[in-house]
Amino acid sequence: MDKLKKGRRKAIRAFSPGREKMIEIPAEVRYLLDRLEKSGYEGYLVGGCVRDALLGIVPKDWDLCTCALPEEIVACFFDEKQSLSGFRHGTVGVILNKQLYEITSYRTESGYSDGRHPDTVAFVRDLTQDLARRDFTVNAMAYHPKKGLVDPWNGRKDLEEGVLRCVGDPTLRFQEDFLRILRGLRFAATYGLQLEEETAQAAIACREGLRQISAERIQAELVRLLTERGTGRVIASFWPVFAVLLPECGEDERRWKALSARIDRASNEVSVRLAVLLSDSDEAEAALSRLRLSNKLSDEVKALLRWKEDLSMPLSVSVKYLLRDLGVSLARFWIDYRFTLENRENLRRSRIKELERVLSQKECFCAEQLAIGGRELKTLGLSGPRLGECLAYLLDQVIWGKTENAPAALRDEAYRWMENGDC
Repeated sequence: MDKLKKGRRKAIRAFSPGREKMIEIPAEVRYLLDRLEKSGYEGYLVGGCVRDALLGIVPKDWDLCTCALPEEIVACFFDEKQSLSGFRHGTVGVILNKQLYEITSYRTESGYSDGRHPDTVAFVRDLTQDLARRDFTVNAMAYHPKKGLVDPWNGRKDLEEGVLRCVGDPTLRFQEDFLRILRGLRFAATYGLQLEEETAQAAIACREGLRQISAERIQAELVRLLTERGTGRVIASFWPVFAVLLPECGEDERRWKALSARIDRASNEVSVRLAVLLSDSDEAEAALSRLRLSNKLSDEVKALLRWKEDLSMPLSVSVKYLLRDLGVSLARFWIDYRFTLENRENLRRSRIKELERVLSQKECFCAEQLAIGGRELKTLGLSGPRLGECLAYLLDQVIWGKTENAPAALRDEAYRWMENGDC
């Protein structure tokens, strides 16, 4: 964390007043700003792209804001391909070189009766009014390549000091959209930030509002948060929030502290971390269903939770059955998951080493790798379920080292299996 803080401060100090460094802006974004200004409108970069650029991170998206009204933005870029799905809320998408750039009119918002959408949106001509509606100070900054940084809420200072602070009253900010609580925790985990005291207190006090948020929105933020390096620290500090998100894990503080320590030891694979969180719950499958995860992710987590190692088996045999049942990628995840829970690094290393040995030497662990297949077994008179049973038997014999994985040896073993009446 200290290394992260030093890197953050070094990057941000390059933008200190009096010696501001230029943010490197793509040509398409400069074109959009120039086009707005030539039409008589202000234009600024705003929000996450400014925050990331200050941190020395190349932004994934470049969002712009402007004093132009939505219809004026449309007119300004009349000859460019546009997306108007957000027009009602003041956002016009302009597509350049197959990339979408969103330009949003300055606006104010009021009334959030559903805990998500503003009841009233009013378009304004003043940038400061627009920045005042945003969630956190680090997201309430705007930048212009000639005019520099516009930062009425001291977001640059908060970012440098590692502080996440709501713009204005944190309780009101969270009540406007309760998902901001989870977004704030994600920012804290991603950028190594500490929630300012009033913001932290409001996040916990308003946590019940998260029950109003759709499962789809919750899981989208939760999945992103779980992949960050600071997730364990955030869970330890804000476990009451996570107890609302995952009631299946209970409300015992000691349990949540233990889970946070396990998360810190785990890899940042989301399936592994979800499995860690749900490892002690009797309602894991109910939680996965309620979160509306993708079928792939849900199936991965279930597989990690269900697979059990038979410690009576030789390690080489156990690892091959793990590979047979879960496949290569998920087998690696399971090893990480299982020995993260127990904090037994030596066992994790030994299993990873054996797994890599099996793969590098191309040893057989699945039916597809057997030297004979269903076609050959059919010539022996096997078909239907019996054929599948014979393949499973042959695989067991090879995994245990009782039969060589060679066509002649496997045919002989299949004959013995048939003669012994196993079919």
